[in-house]
Amino acid sequence: MKESVQYFKRPDIYGLEFIEATFVTHRFARHVHDYYALGVIETGVQTFYARGEQHITPSGGVFLLNPGEPHDGEAAITSGFTYRTFYPTTEMLQKLAEEITGKPQPLPFFSPLIVQDNALTQALLQLHACLKSPGSTLEGEEKLLEVFDLLLTRYADRRVQAQPRGQERQAVRLIRDYLQSCYDQNPSLAELARLVSFSPYYLARVFQAEVGLPPHAYLESVRVRQAQRLLSEGQAISQVAQAVGFADQSHFHHRFKRLIGLTPRQYAQQRKILQ
Repeated sequence: MKESVQYFKRPDIYGLEFIEATFVTHRFARHVHDYYALGVIETGVQTFYARGEQHITPSGGVFLLNPGEPHDGEAAITSGFTYRTFYPTTEMLQKLAEEITGKPQPLPFFSPLIVQDNALTQALLQLHACLKSPGSTLEGEEKLLEVFDLLLTRYADRRVQAQPRGQERQAVRLIRDYLQSCYDQNPSLAELARLVSFSPYYLARVFQAEVGLPPHAYLESVRVRQAQRLLSEGQAISQVAQAVGFADQSHFHHRFKRLIGLTPRQYAQQRKILQ
C-alpha cells in the first residue's frame, strides 16, 4: 500500500475541508486542532492516543475528535490504513446544531472517541464521494446535513432533538415551481431555504416528506425530463447536458441512464427511429 494524501475544500458547502489519505509508516506527532476531526477508516486499522489511553479504530469505525483534544495517530498494522476525514469548524457545527433544532445551541461535544455505526459510516463515505464529484451543491448540502443529523442526535454529549416538522405544502409547492422553472441553475439548499424563510435542514425535511424525494433528486428528475425533450428535438448531447444544468457530459450520461435506463445516445437514436 502506497502512502498518499488528497486535500479538498468546498467553499460552496459551509467551507468544509476534508481529506482522503493512506498511511503506512507515517506517525502523527501529538497535536491539537481548533476544529473537529471526524473520520471513517475505509480499510486497515488506525491507532491513536487521546484522553490518557490508546485507542484502536478498525475498518468501518468512525473516530470523533473535538477541538482542543491532544492526540496523535498511526497505523496499527503493517499494511497501514486508508481513511476519509472531515474538518468542520466550531462555527459550522454550532450553526448546524441550531439549524437542526431550530434554536440556539452550545458548542457540540462528542463523548465517544470511536463509534461503530454502519449507518453513519455509509453516510460519511457517501458524503465524501459526493463532495469530491462535480455534482450539485444542493446534493452535497443534503448529504452533509444527513451526516451531521446522525452525529449530533446520536453522539453529541448534549443530544440535540430535531425541530418538529409541520405541514408546509405551500412552501414546498413554491420550491417545486422554482426548481421546474430554473432547472438549468445550480441552486444551493441555503438559497432555496431563503425563498421560504426556512433553515436548510428544515426545508430538506419537509420537502422530502411532502414530495417523496429530496430537493436534489427532484431537480435531477426535472432536468432529465427536459433533456428527453431536447434530445427528441435532435439537439446534440453535449449541448443538452449544458442546457439542462448538468456539471459535465459524463455526469449527465450517468444520471440520465440511472433514471431512464438508456444512455442519452441510445435514447436519441431510438427516438429518431420512432420518428
